[in-house]
Amino acid sequence: MNKKYIIPVVIFSILLLLPFGVQTVADLRGEKRFQPFDIFKDVVYTPIVREKKVAAAADSLDVKWRAAREAIAAGTETADALEPVVSALSDLEAAVLSVNTYAELDTAEARYKSLKLADTLLSKLEDEPESFPQADSCIKSLVADLGHVSLWRAFLDVKHYGVWTSRYLRAFENKIDDESAIVLALRPKYQLAVWNLFSDPGEKVVLGAAGDCIGAGCGRDTAAASDRWLFYRQDVEFLVQPSPLDVRSAKLDNPVKAIERFRDQLKAKGVELLVVVTPGKPSIYPERLTGKNSDAAGNAGAAENGNAAAVGNAANLENAVGFQSHGKKILDSLTRAGFNTVDLYTPLLAAKSRDSVEGALYLNDDTHWTPRGAEIAADVIAKKVREMVDAGTVKFRGKDTVRYVASDSIADRMGDVGEMSGLNKFGVFKVQKVTGHVVMQQNIKERTEKLPVDSTCVEAAKSACKKNDSCFTAQSALCERDTVLYDTTVAPFKDDFRKSEILILGDSFSRIYQTDSPVNAGWIAHFAKNMNRPVASIVSDGGASTLVREKLARKSSVLKGKKLLIWEFVERDLRFGAEGWKDVEF
Repeated sequence: MNKKYIIPVVIFSILLLLPFGVQTVADLRGEKRFQPFDIFKDVVYTPIVREKKVAAAADSLDVKWRAAREAIAAGTETADALEPVVSALSDLEAAVLSVNTYAELDTAEARYKSLKLADTLLSKLEDEPESFPQADSCIKSLVADLGHVSLWRAFLDVKHYGVWTSRYLRAFENKIDDESAIVLALRPKYQLAVWNLFSDPGEKVVLGAAGDCIGAGCGRDTAAASDRWLFYRQDVEFLVQPSPLDVRSAKLDNPVKAIERFRDQLKAKGVELLVVVTPGKPSIYPERLTGKNSDAAGNAGAAENGNAAAVGNAANLENAVGFQSHGKKILDSLTRAGFNTVDLYTPLLAAKSRDSVEGALYLNDDTHWTPRGAEIAADVIAKKVREMVDAGTVKFRGKDTVRYVASDSIADRMGDVGEMSGLNKFGVFKVQKVTGHVVMQQNIKERTEKLPVDSTCVEAAKSACKKNDSCFTAQSALCERDTVLYDTTVAPFKDDFRKSEILILGDSFSRIYQTDSPVNAGWIAHFAKNMNRPVASIVSDGGASTLVREKLARKSSVLKGKKLLIWEFVERDLRFGAEGWKDVEF
């Protein structure tokens, strides 16, 4: 080799091996595993261990299923008897679906379909006892297939899901990138530098306009926190991309068909569906995204802030008066088609006129609404439900006798969009204080208590009866007094699956303030307070399009006694919902 090439080759080799060397040292010195070892482990060790886990889980399912059959035959409630079986099936699913460290079982596999079929059949048993033979046959087939260690199946899984497959290598590469010691050390500093130089908050975040105009020369650098709003990129992309129902979106699942299918499934069980589409932050505050001068300034501001990819078409977002989100249009089409719907767009847009007095409806650096926005939503949804009751669409058995009270509570919110930017560790975006109203259930018990005898009454009885003892006994008895007292206590608000006739399915807009700080201050608790009724809820962050329905399908017994199901999901899920808008069997 020519000597003049030796130095460049050595330098190139060092640079090539540097990331691997640094990562190896970091892994060996730290508590994390040595990632390259995963490749060897997933070829030699993982397949056998997984087969043993699958066989043990299948045996456990067999034992639990036999016990459940005996319990049901002895008169135990089906739901109670099946609870251990559902848990055992869930363990088996987890063991089967995770093939190795980086690959999951393909949904087209027969094993996957058999597991999902068993899941569906178990959820049907309580309402459809006649499906018992089918469930029994399905579970026995699963146990026969998976209840033993198969070296041939282990070999096939290595062949189809191992290191030589693209699905494994892509996941391995992504994991290496995410956990690289060099990346973890340098990425935060790089993000901070990009923010300081270009006001670019990262690939998942769009920086809104400051004040009355946009761009670095329009006061952004000195704007108050309330003027520096962050938007989730998917919320913005939902508005500027074609509607999910547009012909250009033909590859997407059709949300309207999924909603219609779900409505029909519920009707078959005697449950009405109420659809609530939650507006994204840019649908209610488009001016906060593009600046009040949104016609021409949108593109310029987007490019200046490094947000051109997401809001290159932001000029199409007109001021609130003229702008209408895809979500609102789809909601209106559902209403015209006869669906029960709730329009949150109109009341939230109208409520903006009170922002200067009561505060904004959405958080500065978060995708979600403030407690004020959540409470407005609760009021509007409760009003719609009362209208359905008055119209006879929904007929509740119980009366609205549950009472709730609310008290102020201050909570600190670190915005989720700010967290996505990775800049919060440098204190770029601040904690926002919000005042929520925590809902408590008020319990009132009635009791009777005797009061002291009225001495004046006794003296009058003596005078009237003279020395007639029987007369005095009868008259003095009238002097005894009782009073009715009420003992009032409060208890934390909680879901009541047994008594509630209303079930709520929702996403993180249903979770915020409800199960996180300040707790029991979300729209669900305030809806129950407005209705004076208990409610129950199933919530899945980011999964209200499909995942939350799959949760319901796995325990469809919770629909027993329900008359109304309220389905809340944020508008961006019409395009970006996790797992799309699949049909879910109940």
